[in-house]
Amino acid sequence: MLKRLLTPPLIVFAALLMWCEEWLWETLKRVTGWVARFPLIHWYEGAIQRLSPYPMLVVFLLPGLLLFPIKLLAVYWISRGAWLSGLAIIVGAKVLGTAIVARSYVVCHPKLMTIGWFRRAHDWLVSTRDALYAAIRAMPLYQLVRSRLIALRQAIHHLRVRWLGRRGLWTRWLAIRRLHRQRKRRH
Repeated sequence: MLKRLLTPPLIVFAALLMWCEEWLWETLKRVTGWVARFPLIHWYEGAIQRLSPYPMLVVFLLPGLLLFPIKLLAVYWISRGAWLSGLAIIVGAKVLGTAIVARSYVVCHPKLMTIGWFRRAHDWLVSTRDALYAAIRAMPLYQLVRSRLIALRQAIHHLRVRWLGRRGLWTRWLAIRRLHRQRKRRH
């Protein structure tokens, strides 16, 4: 009874979480790839790549360890009633942490995979995640929620293109304002 009651909302939550994670991971990989072109970041990544596997493991794990106290502080703030600030810090730390880990993963992955126990743990985590995702993706409710989320994203994209695109309404509005100002100056 309880399982039947809790399963649908948990599947919806899992679908939302998986959708956000996929989008965030891919988006942040692209953004951090762009940021990696900056000379200082490029130098830093080169220095990391020259490290041996175990020091590289420390560099890979360090961002998560450094962000953990910030997340604890945010939870403390939430417990004291400053829930909006605490939630904003948790979300910001999650996005920043995911961005750093995504880029670190790209930079460190080949050398970290030379550590036997790390490779086994990585392979187990990836296969477990993939099996769980496959089980959730096979559920009809997940497929329904996913299709609705995709439709929502496409609708938002369409609106964005319509308002901000090359010939969107926002661009037209700005052109009309420029034209109006030019006519005002002439008269």
